[in-house]
Amino acid sequence: MRTVKYFVMAVMTMGLAASLGMFRAADEDKPKYDIEEIMEKAHKPPKNSLFVQVAKGTASKEQQKQLLEYYQELAKNKPEKGDIKDWQKRTSALVKATKDVIDGKEGAGQNLMKAANCKACHQVHRGE
Repeated sequence: MRTVKYFVMAVMTMGLAASLGMFRAADEDKPKYDIEEIMEKAHKPPKNSLFVQVAKGTASKEQQKQLLEYYQELAKNKPEKGDIKDWQKRTSALVKATKDVIDGKEGAGQNLMKAANCKACHQVHRGE
């Protein structure tokens, strides 16, 4: 009887440990920043935002990497409205264009400006 008791306790302990591991893995998929935070940090003020500095080539390598992180986290978020596949397409384009800027590819800044079409994205994905 004592053996059964210890066996049941061991199984319960293993189950608890496994479930805690699952919750931790779920937290890793959770975005570090929400959409509003990212827009505030990357796109404000509009004339001299982090995004504009990176696209124009005046940002430091550290600033470029920061913008890339923001866009990677943006892709992990869910839009307020609209199709998730369209959201993924748009955010993937932002990530790719930012990586191209970091890699120094020709015309990457212009491609980043095209990928960050604020009005088009807001019409489809921004809530009222």
